[in-house]
Amino acid sequence: MNIFQTSLFAIAMGYCLLSAAGLRNLLPQWRLRYFSVFLLLEALGFGFEWLMLHPDTGFKSLWLGGLMQLSLLIAPCLWLCTLEITQQQAPRPVTLPGLHKWLLLVASLCLLPLLLSAHAGTGFGNPLEPVSAYQAMFIHGTMLICIAIFTLQVPMFIARIRLLLQAYEQRIADNFSNLHEHSLHALHWLLLILLVKWLMAILRTLHCMYIGPVGGLGINLFMTIEILFTLRALFALSRLTPVPPIAAQASVIHETLETATAEKYANSALDDATRRRILGKLQDVMEAQKLYTDASLNLRQLSEQLRESSHYLSQVINQELGTSFYEWVNRYRVEAAKQALLNEPDKTILNIAEEVGFNSKSTFNTAFRQYTQMTPSEYRRQKTNIVVD
Repeated sequence: MNIFQTSLFAIAMGYCLLSAAGLRNLLPQWRLRYFSVFLLLEALGFGFEWLMLHPDTGFKSLWLGGLMQLSLLIAPCLWLCTLEITQQQAPRPVTLPGLHKWLLLVASLCLLPLLLSAHAGTGFGNPLEPVSAYQAMFIHGTMLICIAIFTLQVPMFIARIRLLLQAYEQRIADNFSNLHEHSLHALHWLLLILLVKWLMAILRTLHCMYIGPVGGLGINLFMTIEILFTLRALFALSRLTPVPPIAAQASVIHETLETATAEKYANSALDDATRRRILGKLQDVMEAQKLYTDASLNLRQLSEQLRESSHYLSQVINQELGTSFYEWVNRYRVEAAKQALLNEPDKTILNIAEEVGFNSKSTFNTAFRQYTQMTPSEYRRQKTNIVVD
């Protein structure tokens, strides 16, 4: 093991531990308990991997077994972390689905033969007490069972995390007129961390089975990729911008958008007269009062302005207008921007974006392209034949 590899492990462990220790200061608005646990697991895993790969350390089977055990905990931990962020409260570990609890138990038991074979020598096999062919077959067989469980476990948790993030994005779109894009983008690094770890673990296993034992160029390459990617992902996650509190959801955690939508208005008492009254108010507040120009506009503020239930407003916007609060508000903003681009050629695109309620030029460009299939500059140039720098 060279200085570069040792330095990588030291940097990765140090960054994880420092991030875990400083998480409360970095994100004081959030109490990310499971994210702290994840960082500690990562630091411990890098430590085990360093001990396993270093040629002069003993008990290599112990470090390998510990690394495999930690790998089985990463996916459940990140799922709980996603729940913690999207539900804005810390879930209990018992929230884990029953199937995954049993899989973790079986995999942990399968690691016992490997752990019990650990010895103080610098190799995986003990030359003083060599195991029989049947014992070796049993140890490797149980390890393969553990690897198979890991291979199946991670994609299932990736699917669960993806659904949680989709539902979270929908909740934000139903409550805010300007999305907190940086936070949402950063959260998707949770998925990428799992995917890269899963892929590198499979490549390591194939390398050991068909090329050689732990060590060598391939294993070192996989290790380097995983460490560098994890550091990049942790940097992105450390820059999370907390989203303002969203109205509490039902106590049952919805993991599919269809289920959440179906149950959201199941017991609503909204009648036709109330729907028509709310629709009229919504049209007036946008067309006459131009409330969309307020970049900080959210569903709670709108409900206070109209003196209507935020739940009813959301239901009318979702069901009667067939859209989310975010998309509904931004349609008005884009229409106002289209008029301004044509009628006020001396104004910059950034000034127009801010006047109609967008909080950044990039957000404005994204929304404008969504509704017109062209950028604001292209729209102005096409409609007025004015060359825009």
